[in-house]
Amino acid sequence: MNKIVLIGNGFDVAHGLPTRYSNFLDSVRDSIVIKIYTSTSSYRHEILGQSCKRDRSFIHKLDENGKEDPWLGAVINQKSHKIELRTNPHATNNSIYYKSLFSDKSLNGYWSDLEYHYFKTLNKNSANPKAISIINEEFEHLKTLLFLYLKNEVENKIGEDDGYISDNHSIFHMLSEGHNNFSFNKHFFVNFNYTSKIVNQYVTWLRQLKGKENIPLAVNIHGDLVNPSNPIIFGYGDDNSEEYKGLQNLKENSLLQNFKTFQYLRSSRYKQVLSLLETSTELYVQIIGHSCDITDKALLRTIFQHPNVQFIEGTYYESEGRYFEKLYNISRIFDDTSLMRQKIIPLEQSFMIV
Repeated sequence: MNKIVLIGNGFDVAHGLPTRYSNFLDSVRDSIVIKIYTSTSSYRHEILGQSCKRDRSFIHKLDENGKEDPWLGAVINQKSHKIELRTNPHATNNSIYYKSLFSDKSLNGYWSDLEYHYFKTLNKNSANPKAISIINEEFEHLKTLLFLYLKNEVENKIGEDDGYISDNHSIFHMLSEGHNNFSFNKHFFVNFNYTSKIVNQYVTWLRQLKGKENIPLAVNIHGDLVNPSNPIIFGYGDDNSEEYKGLQNLKENSLLQNFKTFQYLRSSRYKQVLSLLETSTELYVQIIGHSCDITDKALLRTIFQHPNVQFIEGTYYESEGRYFEKLYNISRIFDDTSLMRQKIIPLEQSFMIV
């Protein structure tokens, strides 16, 4: 039996990396205005952007060259003194995607899934070609900011002595020592994250422990931050829904440009994953840190329902409630819940990350 380990963002978070959407968008906010506490009862705001000449309450975000960002800025709430992201009121085109995203944050108190929010906004405006163009332009802008954040503020800052990489983590102990008395001939990793340093270090250690033939390098299915031939893939991944089919039937190609089903064809990594599914007629899939949300349904559906996949284990963090949250998401991936029940490793045999 061979084992395929699916690595999601929860893996990075478990190792202390600031890779949540909230970390990213807070960083965007802090690149414009910083709230600094000077004592227990007072603070000041340090303006890193540029005050708008036409609206002094709005502060433009500046890019690395000191040029005003075409979409984003911030305001300081005069009542709460909080810094809030805003869209540029004087942009050539009025924001649609960012405006909706920020409105949701204000309403709900947390950031929506950026990829799913893109799909919802696109679907809502699918009959308006100009709106589609604006939404896609905003989403490309967001992808650029995300790429720069993950490369400069996360990946480039991971070193050997910062505590992020450790062979004393419970995840590494589980991978190196095993559990449930399963025996595996080979291990494979499919990394859904854009960061890769920690996964690659795990692979190096495991190859030393288990032998070079047992653990190959991880497949970075969503691209990586240092290889232009494997660009990052950021978009929506459910190509099996009625909403997607409705967009497809409109025959407007710009509606489809950020769907993962097409983006996977930018490189050979998708075919590499398909080849992993043929390495054995008995495969054990272990999910570490991936929520199994429908934003990755296209690929997860292919993996989970493959006839060679006999077992699927959803590792979970701290409480059994997290196990069932993941299980509910997995159920939305499967076409047949009876097949899901056959493959899923039950709670009592699933690894809990601590």
